[in-house]
Amino acid sequence: MELTTFASGSTGNCALVSTGQTRVLIDAGISFLKLKTFLNDLGCAPEALSGVLITHEHSDHIKGLSTLVKRTELPVFAPRRVATELWRRLPETDGCVQVVPVDEPFFLGELRVTAFETP
Repeated sequence: MELTTFASGSTGNCALVSTGQTRVLIDAGISFLKLKTFLNDLGCAPEALSGVLITHEHSDHIKGLSTLVKRTELPVFAPRRVATELWRRLPETDGCVQVVPVDEPFFLGELRVTAFETP
């Protein structure tokens, strides 16, 4: 498994987890243009991602999500509370956000993921 951090801080958060054929973006808090540049540097197109995990709905974690889903139609995974807020704030995510269980593992490609609540 490989973790690549594209941005981490109050101005934006975004990372890529890669393993085998699975590439998952964790948060989308940077512009689509920056994300595309970072991914291209790794030899990966945004459309080749397996999906996007959204940890929470703060703007520094989702500000690039709207353009990302419009341009790629990637599936977005989030716990119900986060998904509800995404649908309210970013109507364009309706239809692409999949609700994931909290505290129950699920598989996203080759990755075993467990979402948990944060205060």
